[in-house]
Amino acid sequence: SGRKVVLVDTPGFDDSRDGRTDTEILRKISEFMISEYDQHRKLNGSIFFHRMSDPRFGGQSRRSLRIFRELCGAATFKNVVVLTTFWDRVNEQEGLAREEELKSNSNFFKDLVDGGARFIRHDRENNGARQVLDHIFTLVPTTVQIQKEIWEEGKSLEEIAAGSAQREEINRMVAKHKKEMDDLNIEI
Repeated sequence: SGRKVVLVDTPGFDDSRDGRTDTEILRKISEFMISEYDQHRKLNGSIFFHRMSDPRFGGQSRRSLRIFRELCGAATFKNVVVLTTFWDRVNEQEGLAREEELKSNSNFFKDLVDGGARFIRHDRENNGARQVLDHIFTLVPTTVQIQKEIWEEGKSLEEIAAGSAQREEINRMVAKHKKEMDDLNIEI
């Protein structure tokens, strides 16, 4: 169609293979987003990948989704695609039930769906990727929450909502480990 497309693949917040922390990943994403904003470029869409083969939506997945929500902001959920993958590793009934739970449960993607996010299945064929791009091309480019907070409101990374979500998670983990240490000291 003659359109220029730029796809940016960011590390997942649960990707510790290269030793980067979630905070470092958030900082890199923030730097990129501000660079785009500085050049007057808006995003047509954001894609959140979810493996249907994962039997549970565990703690790290929830943390990643929470940070993603805060990066985007509720006003841009309509520009989000939840791309579900690995459908070939689950039976159809199980996959459909899991997908419905992801869409309807407030612990998962319900707020994104309510805000206009679209679920698209990727079946390892080109038509899945093409379907995502075709949908994103219909969306009005927008400024995401992190760009508004840093550029327009002058907040630092530590002050933005996504940074706050990350900080809250760190504080929760510290409190949990402190309690575990206290419990061990009581046993000794």
